[in-house]
Amino acid sequence: MKRRSAVLAALFARAVLEQFSGLSSTGDGTSLYFVTTLRLKGAAQPRNGKVFVAGAQGVTLFRARDAAGVPPNSPPCTAGGFAGYLSAETSTVAAALLFQTNAQGPCSYPVNTNATEIVSAVGSMSVPGIVRLSAGGRYAVVYLSATSRPFSAVSISYLDLQTGAQTPAPVPVPGFPQYIQPPYAGARVVANDGTALVAIGGGSTLNAGYLIRPGADPQLFAVPNALPIAIDAGATKVLYQSPIQGLGVLDVRSGQTTPLASAELDADGPVMSDDGRRVVFRRGGQAHLVDTDTGMDRVLTSDPAQISAAAISGDASTVYAVTGRGVLLKISADSGAAAEVIGHTPYLDPVVGSLVPGFTATLLGSGLSDSVVHGTVPLNPYLGNVTMWVGERKVPMIELAPTYLRFLLPWDISGDLRLLAEAPGDNTPFDYPEVETTAPPISFPRAGAIARQDWTQTYSGPVNTGEYIHVWAAGFGAVSPEVPEGAAAPSAEPFSRLTRTLACSNAEVTYAGLAPGTVERAYQIDLRIGPTPGYQKFTCTLDGADPFVFLTLNVVQ
Repeated sequence: MKRRSAVLAALFARAVLEQFSGLSSTGDGTSLYFVTTLRLKGAAQPRNGKVFVAGAQGVTLFRARDAAGVPPNSPPCTAGGFAGYLSAETSTVAAALLFQTNAQGPCSYPVNTNATEIVSAVGSMSVPGIVRLSAGGRYAVVYLSATSRPFSAVSISYLDLQTGAQTPAPVPVPGFPQYIQPPYAGARVVANDGTALVAIGGGSTLNAGYLIRPGADPQLFAVPNALPIAIDAGATKVLYQSPIQGLGVLDVRSGQTTPLASAELDADGPVMSDDGRRVVFRRGGQAHLVDTDTGMDRVLTSDPAQISAAAISGDASTVYAVTGRGVLLKISADSGAAAEVIGHTPYLDPVVGSLVPGFTATLLGSGLSDSVVHGTVPLNPYLGNVTMWVGERKVPMIELAPTYLRFLLPWDISGDLRLLAEAPGDNTPFDYPEVETTAPPISFPRAGAIARQDWTQTYSGPVNTGEYIHVWAAGFGAVSPEVPEGAAAPSAEPFSRLTRTLACSNAEVTYAGLAPGTVERAYQIDLRIGPTPGYQKFTCTLDGADPFVFLTLNVVQ
């Protein structure tokens, strides 16, 4: 039987796009801690991940830090500075805020950049690695990976929150292909007496785990081929997931197991209340609530936008759920009654792919629209109710969808950029979504696709001496007449030709300008190949300035 574990999905798959992530409810369900890159309206807050609290007084900022690089003169392979917060975990005595540092390169292996800030009434301290708290006790457990590779060695230690002392936990080193899995956000892995879970991954047949306790030898997890993923505050129940048995709960004292969800059906992101009474998970895009004593499963939501994340309070009274439109719901676990804490909130993913000036840029996100809208040429800087900005400049939009948008990045802009989607939400305290990124300048013109005289495509030839070829390119700069942003280049005279003179070795330039009919900043360079045969570099200049190698082709007589 082939099944993807929710723990594996949480660790090794890229995080699901969601406005509010790293959810953690207080014990009584009155407040929810969460992380987002969004900023409150009218607030001058950093654009990286910040920790907020949603409670009776609305949404307030709990923790924010400006991004900072690794300290100067740090040796290679050093982690330091600050990139952004990733998740939160609450307890009655402290909050553990997982954050990402930056890495000093170059390095032959990916540096582990996970660290945790522990915030309490007496102050805060930062600890390398992933730190998880007990619900109301003095213990925390630190999971520290040697690198950020998925199968990197992990050391585990106890952290006494009263004394600050950190003591290694004697966990046996698993043999390849098994490996220790750090816990994923939302699942409590430390009980109040210090009993903690260690999950050992190994594919579909080698999963295992340990129960560890301060001053005691590790105890092998009693359910074969299962990953322990959450424990209650009293250390009496352990939530586990198995590719064969599915999702279930082990009674630590009696050794009995209660099945909660079949292995044939996905149970994504399962988390258990601190009192061990209930488990919430996602299936089919909706939140499910299961009683751990009876195994009774209730579907809590029926939202067409689907549920991207869910959390449960320590006393099992309250479930928080985030929808694909960025709505935060507070749901009574007893009655199922739901209240909207935060309304529809558009979002842009802070991870941006490569950007090329003059060409289409795609930003992923969620809650951006209710349908797919396509732009028509000439393109406008708005589609539906969304307007796209690059810095203080409106830019043409190409396509808008619920989970992405496409726009035309201006050809004459590069460097550090602020991208903002003016996408109004509904009953949200957050401002328009924006991200910071970089578009490297095109330092010299680059050739793209090449077509022969009859317009058949070629890559490196051969082409004939005296033959006309067509080369599409980027980075040639200004043209005349200039084309308004979002409009198509002229398909008849006057064509938009380069304002500078292009000359190339062993070739006559017969046309140099925008490719007719194109909206992106694609140039068409038509060349008549000269008399010299053989593999050769075509070196070109613009107005006689510094030469650049434009093409390498095989020319035959």
